[in-house]
Amino acid sequence: MSVTGYHRASIAEREQLLVQIERLIGSHVLHGSESLCKLLRYLAEHALHHPGVPLKEYQIATEVFGRPADFDPQSDSTIRVQAGRLRMKLAEYYSSEGADDPIIVEVPKGTYVLSFHQRAHAPAREFRPEVAPEAQPKVRRATIALSVLLAAALAVIVILVETRNKTEVGAAAYVETSPAVFRTFWGGFLSSPEEPWVIFSNGAFVGRPETGMRYFDAARDSRDLILDHYTGVGEVLAVHDLDRVFASLHRQIRVKRGSL
Repeated sequence: MSVTGYHRASIAEREQLLVQIERLIGSHVLHGSESLCKLLRYLAEHALHHPGVPLKEYQIATEVFGRPADFDPQSDSTIRVQAGRLRMKLAEYYSSEGADDPIIVEVPKGTYVLSFHQRAHAPAREFRPEVAPEAQPKVRRATIALSVLLAAALAVIVILVETRNKTEVGAAAYVETSPAVFRTFWGGFLSSPEEPWVIFSNGAFVGRPETGMRYFDAARDSRDLILDHYTGVGEVLAVHDLDRVFASLHRQIRVKRGSL
């Protein structure tokens, strides 16, 4: 039987929870995400040492990300974006390399205070400092925006995969009708034993869809805020056409996003 409730962690519990935080920070999912690791460690320390005390965006912005004293969360969505990214990374971790971890760490929507709990198959007692939900509408909008971006990226991948499958099925028919000029024009790519690469670009944006987005400016924007899930429809159609051309030449192509 699991026991849930709000309580201050014992010393032994605190050590177990901190070990789990370090395991997350050292994972492949968070590897290279210095800002997210810094945010996760800060949220963990706050949750364990100040249970029940809510966290404000302003506090996180100034103490974790070094924002100035005049930071305005109404006009700067940095913390909401970073918290959304951290939620996604935690979910990705526990669905892959952390699938068997005994302790699950979450950032509940509507708050910036971490939640710790054990998996259902083990005797569980949840530790989550009580905190009043804060800025739920804003967090919800940011979550919706990120979901839309992910859906767009997945749609592009699905289109490419389906196109690849269709062209492979019809490749033999295309070979017979392939114009000779195709083989002449693309001959340099056909002579190599390796499959040709097709690299499609994805613009780097900052901002939010609901309030407006613009191209990333290295002189004033942090790279942690980049949203690079957008790819032009024209580029998707171009990849599709190239796939058909090379299928008619009895060759496959390898497709890769530009910023990966």
